[in-house]
Amino acid sequence: MKFFSGNIGLVDYSVFNAGSFYTDGGSSFGVLPKAVWQKSIPSDQRNRIELACNLMLIKDQDSLIIVDTGVGYTYDEKVEKIHSPESNKINDGLKTMGYTRYDVDIVVLTHLHHDHIGGIIYGERDDLQLMFPNADHYIQNIEWQIACNPDELNSAAYRYDLPLKVLKESGSIKLIQGDFKLTDSIKLMLVGGHSIGSQAVRIFNDNQLLYYPGDIIPQKYHLNLAVTSAYDISRQETVNSKKKILQELRSKGGFLVFNHQVDNIVYKLGA
Repeated sequence: MKFFSGNIGLVDYSVFNAGSFYTDGGSSFGVLPKAVWQKSIPSDQRNRIELACNLMLIKDQDSLIIVDTGVGYTYDEKVEKIHSPESNKINDGLKTMGYTRYDVDIVVLTHLHHDHIGGIIYGERDDLQLMFPNADHYIQNIEWQIACNPDELNSAAYRYDLPLKVLKESGSIKLIQGDFKLTDSIKLMLVGGHSIGSQAVRIFNDNQLLYYPGDIIPQKYHLNLAVTSAYDISRQETVNSKKKILQELRSKGGFLVFNHQVDNIVYKLGA
C-alpha cells in the first residue's frame, strides 16, 4: 500500500490509497487533448484511466481526522460496470498506521460524489452501518442540500443513495457554511468549482503549509489553471480557487496532496 507521512508543526498527517477506480480520460482532463495526457497516463480500450482514492489521515491535538473516504464498498451495479472499483482498503490503511475505524473522531468530506463518500458505509447491504461510528461528518451545507435534492444538472452526480441515506439517519452530520476553523491548525475552505459545495483542507502551523484541495486539483496535470475536469460545475470558480491556493503555496512554500494521482501523490511547491 502506497502512503506518505509528514508533519506540519505539531500536526501529523499520512496520505494513503484506499483503492483505485477507472473513469473516462477525456472527462477527467476536459480541454486537455488526449494526445497530451496519454503520454504519461495510459488508458484502456474504453478510454478509461486509473484514478487513486488518496485519503488523508490527520492527528491534531486530541482529534483523529480523515479526509474523504474513497469509493468504498460498491453496492451500485452501474458504478461497478462503469468504474470497475477496487476493493475498499480503508481498514488496511488505518491498520498500517496503528488505528481502527473506531478511532476516527472527524470525517471531512470534500464533496459528495460517489468516489468520495462510498467509504462512509460498512457491512452487508441489508445491514449497513457507518464506517466511522464515533465520528462527526463535516460537510458544506450547500453541498448536502444539492446532494439530497439535485437539479437537472446535478442529478447524475448524486445518485449514490446508500451512503447518503445511512449518513442522514446516523445523526452525525455537521453542516457548515463557508470557510470553517476545524482546529487551531486546520481550516476547511469553501472552494466550489467542481461541485457547488466543494471544500478544501488547509493545514498551517509554524510557517508550514499543506493543502488537500480535492477535485479542483486532483492530479498533476490540473496544476495548469486551464485544465479542469469536464465534471466541474463551474470552470471559472475552479480556476479562481486553484489560483488562490497555488499562489499561497508558491509564496510560502508548501505541499499539495493530489487526491486522484496514482503516484507522486504529495507535491512540493515554492521555496
